[in-house]
Amino acid sequence: MLRLIPFIILLALFATAGPYTAKADGKTGKKVLIVHSYDRNFAWTADIHDALERMFAKHQIQMRTMFMDANINHDEASLTAAGQKATDLVDSFRPDVVITSDDDAQQYFAARFAGDSSAPAFVFCGVNQDPARYGYPAINVTGVVEELAWSESLKLLRRLDPGIRRVAVLLDSRSSSLAAVRPMRASTPADIEAEWIIVDTYQKWRQLVESSSATHDALAIVNYHGLTDAEGRIVPSQEVMHWTREHANIPSLGFFDYTVADGALCGVIQTGFEHGTLAADMALRILSGERAADIPIVSTTRGLTMLNLKMARKLRIDIPENLLQEATALVE
Repeated sequence: MLRLIPFIILLALFATAGPYTAKADGKTGKKVLIVHSYDRNFAWTADIHDALERMFAKHQIQMRTMFMDANINHDEASLTAAGQKATDLVDSFRPDVVITSDDDAQQYFAARFAGDSSAPAFVFCGVNQDPARYGYPAINVTGVVEELAWSESLKLLRRLDPGIRRVAVLLDSRSSSLAAVRPMRASTPADIEAEWIIVDTYQKWRQLVESSSATHDALAIVNYHGLTDAEGRIVPSQEVMHWTREHANIPSLGFFDYTVADGALCGVIQTGFEHGTLAADMALRILSGERAADIPIVSTTRGLTMLNLKMARKLRIDIPENLLQEATALVE
């Protein structure tokens, strides 16, 4: 059972999102186009979208949504076609603001509009790459950068097991995953030996997890949503983490709420709720008359501590009472 996380996070985020009400506020009749890189069933995307809907429900705003399904159809032709479909939606829907989540929506769609004073305003979120890669910031673009709480999560992990030194960092080869490596390397403590391992197949993932206890003290799980089976099909992420929690014999870090909920031991996590709420707040400010260029790009994390008590029991790790009190969310 996951305790606390959606309710507390939403309360904390909406408390900082601005004093918007349902009364006439100049936003009535305005249009917002939302373009997600991934599919509606991906937990990160679902949380972003739920937060956007909650924020925009306070206003009479016309919304239209497109999911590029880049985590399912990730070949170049499919991504290019999805980007063109989103561009066609801009022409037909004529939105006042476009919200784009994650990197594929930037690369194959939004970047072409950056700096175009005749284009709508754009607000991005969930972006791992340096925004400059897409021409951001620009006169019509602002947003939220995604930065993994790597050093903070390591500190949390070592409060549970001070002897950890060797960490295997597992990630798939999607561009958003690879983008996390450089800042993680730069912030790795000197006494941690981290090895970044790119994994594309479910078979290799299982082999690495099963052998990890012989070579490493802990696992850091970045992304596992692009793993394929023997037939080249994407393996459902929950299946990957279900197998991992059953077979991993060393502590593991996660950087997202769903990773810890599905089986990682702990993490200082960020959530799609946070990104969606911050992006919606920026969009509402633009609809109220602010320029995108005057709203600074921001990066998160709020430092939400999440612990998986089931994994702690499996690994025979005693969690100190003061750490339990600090945690924002517990998996029981």
